[in-house]
Amino acid sequence: MKTQKLSQLIYAALFLLISFSGISQEASEKDSKKLQVSFVYPVGSNGHKSGQVSNDISFNMIAGYTGGVEAFELGGIYNIVNGNVTGTQISGFGNAVRGHVHGFQLAGFINSNKDFTQGIQIAGFTNLVADDVKGFQLAGFMNGNKGSVVGTQISGFLNMASADVDGFQLAGFSNFSSDIKGSQISGFVNKSGNLRGFQLAGFVNMAKEVKGVQLSVINLADSVISGTQIGLVNLSRNGFISAGLESDDVIPYGVTFRSGQEQFYTVLTLGLKEDEYWAVGAGFGSRLYLGQESSFFINPELRWQNINKDRIKGYQNNNLVRFNANLGYQFNNLYLTAGPTLNFYHTRKLNGEGQPVIDLANKTILDRQSSGNNFQLWMGYNVGMGIRF
Repeated sequence: MKTQKLSQLIYAALFLLISFSGISQEASEKDSKKLQVSFVYPVGSNGHKSGQVSNDISFNMIAGYTGGVEAFELGGIYNIVNGNVTGTQISGFGNAVRGHVHGFQLAGFINSNKDFTQGIQIAGFTNLVADDVKGFQLAGFMNGNKGSVVGTQISGFLNMASADVDGFQLAGFSNFSSDIKGSQISGFVNKSGNLRGFQLAGFVNMAKEVKGVQLSVINLADSVISGTQIGLVNLSRNGFISAGLESDDVIPYGVTFRSGQEQFYTVLTLGLKEDEYWAVGAGFGSRLYLGQESSFFINPELRWQNINKDRIKGYQNNNLVRFNANLGYQFNNLYLTAGPTLNFYHTRKLNGEGQPVIDLANKTILDRQSSGNNFQLWMGYNVGMGIRF
């Protein structure tokens, strides 16, 4: 709802801006001239008839109002066109075009076009188009389009397209679009309809039907048809979500949360060994069923866990990397897993003898010290149970 209201506000501002191009009614046929020069409307070579004259070349010292541009227009502050632009339009502050644009627009602050735009738009603050865009938009703050986009949008904060995007969106904060075929990259959030391609966000991706890849801290989709979600939390209606309990040779009491697709999911872990240490970690894994009708599955997982003693007092450099090679059995919504684990432990927390302050291994395959670091390798086990939602 907030997004919809923001979109309505932006497009209301767009129509206010381009309404300046309606100072006079557009004539069915405009006069044409090679050149016009103006100070500020109506002080110029075309006078009060400026809005009914299309010019090949137009120079506006402060603000110009013309019926069209066929080649080049330069304005000190603002260019207002009561028609179409073909070629290049440059202004110190803004360009407002009532018709369509074929070519290049450069403005210190804003470009606003009422009809479709094909070419390149560059603005210090924002580009606004009330129709389709085919080409390239670059804005310091925002690109906002009421139609579709075929091409590229790059902005410092926000890209918005009310219709489909076929191409690339890059924003410092967020991208919004209807269906997208291509890529969305943002610092915080991407939101689209159906996704055919790639989403990368600093915090959350949202889409309806996904055929591609979502990469973020949180990924949300109605359904993942093909491809995968990669993040700490991955949710979709047809996805794999489970919570479980587990025990192993290092951490006797642990809880897990898995989310994503069965062929590729992420796992979050929290566990402890009473009165000795606790651990938090993350990783990824896969469920590979032994047959279409089989309830047995191979369950490889690769995890990283940070081992901590007492309360959190900053990052403790005790890193445990584990590869679980489990076999599992699924019955109804419940499952059991068990198997061997290969453990690799690195720590800089050493006692006077060069041994780990938090000692995890009973019998090591490898135990080495080097430059204040200790490295250990050993085999262990893992057993678990859980429920699939």
